[in-house]
Amino acid sequence: MKPSRHLWHGARGHVRVFGLIGTLLAVLIPVPTSDGQGIVPAQRESTFGGAIATLIAANEPAPIARGSRARRLDLERLYALASHHPLWTRDGRSTREARDVLEVIAASDTRGLRPSDYQIEMLMALVSSLEGAPQPDSARLAETDVAISRALLQLLHDLDRGRVDPGVLGLELPGSHGDRDLAPVALAVSQAGDVPNVIGSVEPPYAGYAALIRLLGRYRTLVSDTSLRLPPTRQTVRPNDIYDDAPRLRRLLLALGDLPATAATPTEPNRYAGSLVLAVMHFQRRHGLEPDGKLGPATMEELRAPIADRVWQIELALERWRWLPDRPPARYIVINIPAFRLYAFENDSAAEHPRLAMNVIVGEAERRRDTPVFVGEMRELVFRPYWDIPVRIARTELVPQIKRGAIDMDAEGYEIVGSGDNPRIYPATRANLNAVAAGTLRMRQRPGSGNALGLVKFVFPNNHNVYLHGTPAVQLFSYARRDFSHGCIRAEQPTALAEFALCNDSTWNRWAIEEAMHGQQTLRIPLAKPVTVYILYITAVVAPDGTAYFYPDLYEQDVALDRALSAR
Repeated sequence: MKPSRHLWHGARGHVRVFGLIGTLLAVLIPVPTSDGQGIVPAQRESTFGGAIATLIAANEPAPIARGSRARRLDLERLYALASHHPLWTRDGRSTREARDVLEVIAASDTRGLRPSDYQIEMLMALVSSLEGAPQPDSARLAETDVAISRALLQLLHDLDRGRVDPGVLGLELPGSHGDRDLAPVALAVSQAGDVPNVIGSVEPPYAGYAALIRLLGRYRTLVSDTSLRLPPTRQTVRPNDIYDDAPRLRRLLLALGDLPATAATPTEPNRYAGSLVLAVMHFQRRHGLEPDGKLGPATMEELRAPIADRVWQIELALERWRWLPDRPPARYIVINIPAFRLYAFENDSAAEHPRLAMNVIVGEAERRRDTPVFVGEMRELVFRPYWDIPVRIARTELVPQIKRGAIDMDAEGYEIVGSGDNPRIYPATRANLNAVAAGTLRMRQRPGSGNALGLVKFVFPNNHNVYLHGTPAVQLFSYARRDFSHGCIRAEQPTALAEFALCNDSTWNRWAIEEAMHGQQTLRIPLAKPVTVYILYITAVVAPDGTAYFYPDLYEQDVALDRALSAR
């Protein structure tokens, strides 16, 4: 089932969520009334357009909209489309669409946004003041109209493209969404029978985004429940131990969904055993921990994390979804760095049903070998690749170990070569090793089962020299946390990934791929249709079965995004 594009509809029966502010608006703002002739007086109409133009042309926005990031050109296009007529007032009073816009803004926190960013309290005060005036003048009507338009355009911008430009954070993601013009959308809102639905049309179309919206509502209901706070422990609690806080732990895991509501009541409430251990293991898997069932320091730290911290993670994840294109390509791969997971999609605009999913290994966080966030285009596969060792790795790691005898170059398949496609091979003398360290010669590893890239490399040209590949160190995939590489991405199932990449080429079936991987020569195979590769960073994810996962902020990118949002 595709995710609903209707904005501000909750998970419980699609009931609109406006709360107390919506009720107050209904009381404060009466239904528009006519002036007796059913039209705005001619004098007011004649001066309205001029007042609008003056407000838009002003160097500073109207006081109500001060601080708004909505662009002046958006306003100009919007009112040009409306022939400089009022959008949100009629007969000197606010329209129903205006009241609906204010209700949507008031409920924008359900989308991880802040109503205060759109001046909601000042908008309400201005509209209320307008309604209380016997005959509002054109200047006041224009001020109200422009203020609502500015706030709406800003909301549409933030929902469509996000509040922060990812480029500010050094992330190389597409900078546009097909250059969607928000002015016609705002005009459609002013004429809509269903304002929330029209506003919702600019939201990301992805199933993962819609699922996070539902998760945000659920976790917000848990924030105020102080009974879910777990006291610290001084030592590790193991299965079958007596644990005095077991009842509180049971209540927490029940609220979070790790312990089924059907779980039997324990005969010994203070014993950590049975279904409670299984629930902790489920919790550990959801939070990127080793599922050993022990209440050790790392597990207790995650169990004791305030629910408000999870809400924060969800809000940041929603922001990142808004950076993605409205329409993904027909065939694409998504790698989520902190989740250590890869997903392949085909003809799936909602990213709802992956054709392929597997574990991956990414760049090591401790040594700042971060895998970068960017978008690439996979153009070719290389079976039985050479590993051309980067100068930095050769200089700082391999050459010193070779010199002191810790690495046997021949046994590991390393060789010193010159430049070019068919380079000359040089003997492993100390002078040549020094030349490798200096970058005048280079080192590579011969193809084979022991090659660091495995038996296939997936190439998508980029400025970071990052690519996907296999690995002989398959035992590393058994760990929950898998940041072991120098920045490239190691795939757990390279054969299956090659099959996906080559599926439009009838000559490359599974048998042919296996034969090439275990053959005798290096083969470069261009893809009949390139595959887009999205390397992303999202620490809160909802799986297709509804399970919520929260991953560690591996490279502290959540912290950086939060800082950028605060600095707006």
